[in-house]
Amino acid sequence: MKLAVLIALLFANSAYANGFDDLKAALAKMQGQSTLRGTYELKEKKTDNDKKTGPETVSASMYVEDSPEGLQMRWDRALLKRAADESKGGVSITKVLPLNVLIRSVSATRMAGTVNYAPAFLQTLAMAQLKSERVEAWQGKPARLIELVINEPDAEDAKLSVKENARLARVWIGTDGAPLAASMTRKFKAKALVFMTIEGSNKEDYVFSVMGNRLVVLKREEIGTNKGPGSDIDFHNVSTFTPKA
Repeated sequence: MKLAVLIALLFANSAYANGFDDLKAALAKMQGQSTLRGTYELKEKKTDNDKKTGPETVSASMYVEDSPEGLQMRWDRALLKRAADESKGGVSITKVLPLNVLIRSVSATRMAGTVNYAPAFLQTLAMAQLKSERVEAWQGKPARLIELVINEPDAEDAKLSVKENARLARVWIGTDGAPLAASMTRKFKAKALVFMTIEGSNKEDYVFSVMGNRLVVLKREEIGTNKGPGSDIDFHNVSTFTPKA
């Protein structure tokens, strides 16, 4: 009986509290000024369905330190040697350099978003509308689940006719309004030069942690597909950040 009363009270409270506003208010407080250190690991798997050569997998890790003085990103020398060995013999259109591509993809702005995701999250929420909200625990923790529709602007390209651009988000927020996890899906379809179709879909799952005044992305998993003229790619990318004292 006590459990039933507690659940009823939680649902009653959720009717009065706007989880979307609570989420934005919690994120606005996270300025990312504290010092954070850790290891960032990234694993990418790509399958080119046109080539039928099977999946191509590559992984790498780096040391990261972010503080009021700035952001430091440090690759291991052994990893850089592997990348250099991969590119021996020169670069050509047909030569695949997956490790080099992976290392170059990890920019400073990308890493800044990992160790302090609040600003980027707020930009996304500025384009969102609340669809629904309910009480739903996340991994045993008390939480509210808010579902959002994200209205992204269409590409400003006269040669591109957008047919579909749908993005939805599900965010679990804790009792303090801070996000615990999120799941975002997107479908995109467009016509280019009248006869060419470009389309894709992907799903991104996030696990967050509040550390000091930061929202840290502990894990981000992305699964999806991109199709276009001469291209049919499936991908599965996983990145993790492990904090260190």
